Amino acid sequence: MSVLKIAGLICMIAGGAGVGYSMSVQVGRRYRQLQALQRMAAFLMGEITYANTPLPEALKHTAQRMEEPFASFLEELVKEMMKFPSRTFAELFEQSVYRCLGASSLEKKDLEMLCHMGTSLGYLDRQMQLRTLQLYETELKQEVMTAYEVMPGRQKLYQTLGIMGGLFLVILFL
Repeated sequence: MSVLKIAGLICMIAGGAGVGYSMSVQVGRRYRQLQALQRMAAFLMGEITYANTPLPEALKHTAQRMEEPFASFLEELVKEMMKFPSRTFAELFEQSVYRCLGASSLEKKDLEMLCHMGTSLGYLDRQMQLRTLQLYETELKQEVMTAYEVMPGRQKLYQTLGIMGGLFLVILFL
């Protein structure tokens, strides 16, 4: 067997392992981003409850306390609210979610859950906004717990499947 062929086979195994590792990292990143969404909901509730801040100001203050990509999401949402006052908050919220968080590690159901919260948040009075945020926080807490429980197994599975996929390609080419 030639050195070039052996190098190619090693590259296939390494590529498969790399893909598996990348998927494994994605699972951990989703968990951390779900936790960040929890913090965002808690910050918004605090702004609305204790500071008695209107929603646009609460979003702006929360953006200053968040990490990326959530800070950009909230900042863009506030800018869009000021730029297009005639459009509904739910519409602006959903567009900002998919534009700013679509490339994040959050799954589609996470983004849909966030959009659903935004649909109820914008047009309600203060008490209903707080109830909406509390409901979202409860749903999110359950999702974070589930993500935490399945994370180690999924990470190991993705890493193993990546290596096994690389080995399968090597066997296929032999």
